Amino acid sequence: MLSQRADGKMMTAEEIVRAEIAAWGRNDVDEVMSHFAEDATFDIGPDWPKLSGHEAIREMMKVFFAGGNCVDLKVLYLAVDGDVVLMERTDYWLVEGKQMSWPVMGAYEVKDGKITAWREYFYPPKDLGVDGASAPE
Repeated sequence: MLSQRADGKMMTAEEIVRAEIAAWGRNDVDEVMSHFAEDATFDIGPDWPKLSGHEAIREMMKVFFAGGNCVDLKVLYLAVDGDVVLMERTDYWLVEGKQMSWPVMGAYEVKDGKITAWREYFYPPKDLGVDGASAPE
């Protein structure tokens, strides 16, 4: 996917991140990955390894989507400073027939129209099957 808008202009960092987030709701690994640079990094906290490179990130995305269906990633707040996008959101998933949600804070770095770094900070629900605190009520 090109990082250009319909008017031919390059997408902004915010537009690229919003497009990547929207792709999650369609459960489309290829579309999600189309927004990442080949040498991108993805750090989702101490319970998972820090990933480097397009293929390593793609494999983790496959694991995520195999574990459940993303229903929506609802953006609550978003701040942009040049090529850095900070996003607070709530993730909504359907996992083994059960609806789940949890708060997330993400930091994205964008260069040349692609996400080059992505860091996530969140509280997964205890019954999601990962270590960490439960989501606040």
